[in-house]
Amino acid sequence: MIVQWCCKGMAKLPEREAERILTGGTGIRCRSWLTVAPKPFPLGKNLDRLTEDNLDRHVNKYSDPDPVTGAPFHDVTPFISLSAGCVDRQVAIERNETHSALRTALTFATTDYSQPGPNWPRCAGWVFYCYVLTGVNRAVSIPSVAEEYRELNLGRSYSRWQPQGEVMAKINVPSRQILCAVHWTPLPSGESKWDEVLWNLRFTHPAALLGERNML
Repeated sequence: MIVQWCCKGMAKLPEREAERILTGGTGIRCRSWLTVAPKPFPLGKNLDRLTEDNLDRHVNKYSDPDPVTGAPFHDVTPFISLSAGCVDRQVAIERNETHSALRTALTFATTDYSQPGPNWPRCAGWVFYCYVLTGVNRAVSIPSVAEEYRELNLGRSYSRWQPQGEVMAKINVPSRQILCAVHWTPLPSGESKWDEVLWNLRFTHPAALLGERNML
């Protein structure tokens, strides 16, 4: 197992909601969970939806109708997109290009994709820093293990979104695995500026999961 640090960008999120994500326990929830709230979350039903086909829909067909419910898949997905960054090989120029996790997260935090595109307006948003557990093999049906879709040896199907460096968590990322949330505001220059940090005082460091033991 690998402890993988990731970023998650959320646009137009009220500060009180960012605080709830940090302190509420359930943390960052999948869209399927968010759309049924405040009703009880059908956990068993969503565990059954952790399949290879649905993982592909989450990555490549996010707005297509769900074959079961008919709703847009982004409203019923049990997966959560995080970014850990990636390296993209530019064969023509014989160079590797690094795509940072923060750059991807900032794109989603400061772009209002709820508006009609392709010229989406910019907006303020939050970037959450968290960690998840990833495995050395695909384990889509196991909810506690995130899928490292950015890793081409694991995510072998072609995806034009690969440079986003996606790591897919499942169902939720608990609050105790979220270190902090940083608020970003877009500037007229096209860049963004951070202006507030919310620290999670209940954050649990992953040191206990690492392969190290002290002597007796």
